Order: sequence, then structure tokens, then C-alpha cells
Amino acid sequence: MRRRITHVLSVIIVCFVFGQGSLTAAPPFHPYFLLGGTYGATLSSVSFYPQITQSLLLGRTAGITGCFVSEPHFGLQFEVNYSQRGWKEQNGSSFYQRQLNYVEMPIMTHFFTNGRIGWFLNLGPKFGYLLSEKPTTNLTSLTNPEYTAAISSHFDYGICAGSGFELHTKPFNVVLEGRYSYGLSDIFPNRSTDYFESSGNQVISITLGLMFRL
Repeated sequence: MRRRITHVLSVIIVCFVFGQGSLTAAPPFHPYFLLGGTYGATLSSVSFYPQITQSLLLGRTAGITGCFVSEPHFGLQFEVNYSQRGWKEQNGSSFYQRQLNYVEMPIMTHFFTNGRIGWFLNLGPKFGYLLSEKPTTNLTSLTNPEYTAAISSHFDYGICAGSGFELHTKPFNVVLEGRYSYGLSDIFPNRSTDYFESSGNQVISITLGLMFRL
């Protein structure tokens, strides 16, 4: 009799434990897609070698972002952005700056944490195309090689990494990100007979975005 009671109690305990586990188990994950836009500011320079003295050039960036979230903490993010970059030289009241306007396409892995406010990390390559350029100066004589050199390639490529926080709500996410982009291509010719050996775009951006869950 005692053995039967023990068996019954064991079955009840096992059923209770498994029942509790099923009640607290996380719901199954379903992949989803986010679509939205971003707007922000850029601070850019050019990695000239031989080096020149320059300061960061302030510009703007805006774009459309899509992110396919395939796992609970992982997604793949695609962007199409308009980005202003370039460089600026200042010596007292004299200055020269050249603004370069690009359309760019970053393709990045998106790692993130859940919760009301989550942290994320974006990392991946980017590709760009130069739309236009705008030099501005108050100098009367342009003699430096970076003043007179023509852009040798309209195509730009490199790597970028960004991190920030996003506020999760049911209809949308609010995203704040800081990002650094390192150019692997040169804007000026880099043959042995040319003045500059390297001249890649370097860009820091700070953006605010709104992403809707589809």
C-alpha cells in the first residue's frame, strides 16, 4: 500500500513539475521584419598620407533602414543612406573644405538584447557612390595638392561598426546609434607618381531612427 501511495505521489510531483515548466516556458520565436528611417549628423575627415593638418567636417546623413530579425538576438540590417563627408583645413581665418556627397549601402549583422531598452551592435561592410562635391574656401590661391587634385574614383567601400540603444514599444522602436566608418578605398589617385599614397574617408555619425515592426 505504501509503495502504491509513493508511486502516485511521484507521478503527481512529476506532472506538477513539468506542468510548471510548460507554464513558464518562453513562447516560440517568430522571425520578423523592421522598416524605418534615420536622420543625424556626420563628422568626417580623410586619412591623407603624407598627412595634412585638418579638422572634422560637420555634415548630415539620412536614410532608409530595413532589418530582418531571424533569431531572438540576431538580425541582418540593410540601409540606403545619403551621407555628407569630406575634410576641412583651417589656419587662422583662412580655410578650405571639400564636402563629398555620397549614397551608401551598409550591409551589417545586428546583435541586440531584449527588454524595454536594449543595447545593440552593428558590424559589416559598406559601399558608396559619389554623387557630387562642393569645395568652399576664402583662399585666393589654391596651391596645395589636395586643393587641386580631382577625385579619381566615384566608388567608395569600407567597413563600419555602430552601437547604441533602442527603446522597444509594440508599434515601433526608437533607435539611437553612434557609428564609425573606415574607408578602404582612396578618393585621390595613389600611383607611385601621385602625391598621396592614401586618402580614405573616415566618418563618425550619430543618428536617431524610428523602426516599425511589420
